[in-house]
Amino acid sequence: MNKTLTIIAIGFLIINLFFFKNAETLNGGRAMIYIFIFPLFWILTLITVGILAYKNRKEWFSNEMKVSTIILLILCTPLSIWGFSSLARPEMELSGTSYNPRNGIIIKSETWNYNSGQTSVTKFWKLDTENWTGYDDSEYKKDSIWVYYDKKGDTLRIEKYKNDQLVENKEMKK
Repeated sequence: MNKTLTIIAIGFLIINLFFFKNAETLNGGRAMIYIFIFPLFWILTLITVGILAYKNRKEWFSNEMKVSTIILLILCTPLSIWGFSSLARPEMELSGTSYNPRNGIIIKSETWNYNSGQTSVTKFWKLDTENWTGYDDSEYKKDSIWVYYDKKGDTLRIEKYKNDQLVENKEMKK
């Protein structure tokens, strides 16, 4: 096993995880700095690992170490990050939220999508005021018709809410 390359690969993954977690905590344009930090870090790592691999090619690519060296080199690339992130990605994600004032109330809507981009659910809430500033999401009441879809776009279930209470639940297919 190649100790040097193992340490670099583990460090590469840990630093990328740290960058990712830190970028999640930043709001707005401040997170945009990572558009430069990630590629710069990846390029510096690739150059460093490339130079080390070239200098140590006889040892690292010997029959005993060839497979572990190739695996560790892959772990030192963005391919490993993309692979790990695709495995950890949730099945569906929030794609949009809107707040629409109408007749003295606010209608909040959310659309959730599967990874494929297909809509998975649409949800609605209401707030009994037209001014939504200063209100927490917990103060909105479930309202209207929520529609759940399968990955093909067919309707799975329809739920009807009135004043935060489930009034009707209709299963369309199982």
